[in-house]
Amino acid sequence: MIDAVFISDLHLHPNEPLITSRFNSFVNWALNNTRSVYILGDFFHAWPGDDALDEWSCGIAMQLASLAKKGINLYFMHGNRDFLLGSRFWTLAQVTFLSEPTVITLDNMKVLLVHGDRYCTKDTSHQWLRRVTRNPIFSTVFLKLPFSFRQKLVNSIRQHSQLNTSKSPSYMDVVPATLLHHMQQMDVKTLVHGHTHKPGLTQHQYQGSLYRHFVLSDWDDNPLLLCYDNPNGFYFRLFLEY
Repeated sequence: MIDAVFISDLHLHPNEPLITSRFNSFVNWALNNTRSVYILGDFFHAWPGDDALDEWSCGIAMQLASLAKKGINLYFMHGNRDFLLGSRFWTLAQVTFLSEPTVITLDNMKVLLVHGDRYCTKDTSHQWLRRVTRNPIFSTVFLKLPFSFRQKLVNSIRQHSQLNTSKSPSYMDVVPATLLHHMQQMDVKTLVHGHTHKPGLTQHQYQGSLYRHFVLSDWDDNPLLLCYDNPNGFYFRLFLEY
């Protein structure tokens, strides 16, 4: 049995049925293979507020709830696309919300969890938008706007992100110095994050210590699951639909 599985960046959307199918298959697999699931943001491709709950998204919530009813621990952290996901969805899905950053402990090892975009500091326009949208005042004001307007806005942002290829990958990647500084601040040597869609392990020798950070996969094709168990520690596992 796997102690914990970490995923992010599914970008679920009703117009992406293949990804929804992969998620449903993942739930069926997780029911019998893990004790905990951590979702580190961008679970939905865009979310204008919990009044967006409809038959499709309620079905997603029910899938998560089926894991919780089996006794599997579910945790969720906001990403840059679903930061408006709120208590109505959490309650329906039976998910525990994690603030960013969060430090968990796995077999006496402290592990830092973040979505990951905070480290992409070369992308100054994104960092500005992140500061604005993560401000509680923004969420309060934005959610008072008419739903139809919010829906059109997030859909336009989704379309823009799909067409925008002007920024180079290196420009949008994490900056190691920013990442390592934050790890030192949080007093951890292990980090798990998503956002960049570049799955794998990177290790850093920094000021006499070894730091490592695991990047999670997106779900466009065959996703990689980051798993943790004792005695194997962290490892990536290719997820194939069942």
